[in-house]
Amino acid sequence: MPDSAAARSDDPSPGPSDTPAAKFTELRALLVGPEQRQLHALQTRLEDPAAQARDVSRVLATAVELRTRDPHLQRALAPTIEDAITASVRRNPRPLADALFPIIGPAIRKAIAATLNGMLESLNTTLEHSLSWRSLQWRLDARRSGRPFAEVVLLNTLLYRVEQVFLIHRPSGLLLQHLTASGTTAQDADMVSGMLTAIRDFVQDSFKVGEDEGLQTLKVGDLSVWIEQGPHALLAVVVRGAAPPSLRTTLQQALEAVHAQYSDLLESFDGNAARFEGTRPLLDVCFRQEFRGRERPRGIPPRIMVIAATVLLAVGVWMFFALRARSRWNGYVNALRAEPGVVVVSTARAAGKYVVTGLRDPLAPDPALLLPSHNLGPDSVESRWELYQALHPSIVIARARQLLAPPGGVSLEFKDGVLLATGSAPVEWIETALQVAPFVPGVARFEARPVIDSALAALAASIESAMPMFVKGSTAFTAGSEAIIGDQVTRLASLDALGRAARRQFTVELVGEADADGAVESNLPLSQRRAERVLGLLAPPRLAHVTLTASGIGSRSAAPTGEDETNKQRNRRVSFYVNRDADRR
Repeated sequence: MPDSAAARSDDPSPGPSDTPAAKFTELRALLVGPEQRQLHALQTRLEDPAAQARDVSRVLATAVELRTRDPHLQRALAPTIEDAITASVRRNPRPLADALFPIIGPAIRKAIAATLNGMLESLNTTLEHSLSWRSLQWRLDARRSGRPFAEVVLLNTLLYRVEQVFLIHRPSGLLLQHLTASGTTAQDADMVSGMLTAIRDFVQDSFKVGEDEGLQTLKVGDLSVWIEQGPHALLAVVVRGAAPPSLRTTLQQALEAVHAQYSDLLESFDGNAARFEGTRPLLDVCFRQEFRGRERPRGIPPRIMVIAATVLLAVGVWMFFALRARSRWNGYVNALRAEPGVVVVSTARAAGKYVVTGLRDPLAPDPALLLPSHNLGPDSVESRWELYQALHPSIVIARARQLLAPPGGVSLEFKDGVLLATGSAPVEWIETALQVAPFVPGVARFEARPVIDSALAALAASIESAMPMFVKGSTAFTAGSEAIIGDQVTRLASLDALGRAARRQFTVELVGEADADGAVESNLPLSQRRAERVLGLLAPPRLAHVTLTASGIGSRSAAPTGEDETNKQRNRRVSFYVNRDADRR
């Protein structure tokens, strides 16, 4: 075996690694292998999103810092940042509120303090002059000119005040920012800006002045316009009164601050003034004002002060009680006007009393009952009422109840001239109501059909429940049947009265019957005779609105032969049917 191995190792034939292709591959790996590995690594890195994110994160902060003042970067990032903030606030506003808390709190307190200081200054100035002799002249001026007294005081005590501030782009003349002092009424800011620019250009063209020697002051009535010019913007303020020269320094400092912070935006201004919203804090310093020194009021004699105070106190007390009494009286009159059935014609005051005159329905509430609820005594009010009949629904119903006296089961409603009665009532009341109701004032028509139908149903049920019985094979009554017929006479009289009141005709059919024990030929005549006998006892000629008919049906509805005597007795009878001939057959 060792000999064989040695023999193979000494074999001069070439191996696979000694071929020209293998050697060329090895040579290529030695020459370009490192570059290929680098290219492969670069390709892998470029196709890996995580690697790309890591590379961008390393240079993003530096890139943003280098391009902070680039308006293109600001425009590109603004929508993304706004959307992110909006989504964050909608999801959870608490983190943003916590972050802004240290800023918002002081800002709100500062704004409130500034507003209160201005209000207190104006109030102190007004109160200071409200009791002085000079204030009388100012009050006359206020009444004559139609201005508020506080405004007149302000005009007479104010040295100067800056009321409006305009920041204008110098090359284009477009308005960049406009601020107004509190309580100042401003005109169209863009129009004012255009006019100032036109005046400035007119001065420069007419008087051949340089760019830096433009218009500085413009007088308009009791107002003056101070103008400060910068390289890219000019500042114009509207001043009321005589301002000191130090105001010019304030304007210059404010304009310099605007140029320092917004120079890039001013140079590349494209007409979008919204980018200069942040200039408001820089321009707020321009709002200055100064009042005259407070004059020491001249001494007023204590005696005059006491007399004036007493008179004012007496007038105040008198006005208080007079206004309170007037308020109570007005409340009482308004309550009277709201009462149905009461018409107030006039009110006056005579001999120390209030006098009210008008019309009053007898069924309306007594007006005197309203006096205590308005703290008025009966001796302080004199009432003069004339009687009349009101047509208010509540009054009409009250009048109908008084005249008709409906029983407890009847309800009355009134609408559009129709008086409607519902429920159940005796026939006698229905007959009376149908005669009286049309004469109730305000009632054009009386609708009693629901009550009539209810009474008819009850009366018909009572008539149909009565059944006189007969002895077997004859027309003789059993015990108690004659009393039933007597009650039927009363019920039929009520039915006739109901028909007379409702102007209706009713038909009551008497149907005689027989049991099934006898022959059919004899049962039919027997049942007919039974019905006719009952009809004769009811005295039908007295019923004008009720028609009685008698017929026999024999034993058609009788119990079968072989039933007990109790069931057979029930078939020896006469039944009553009211207006239901077709249903009962």
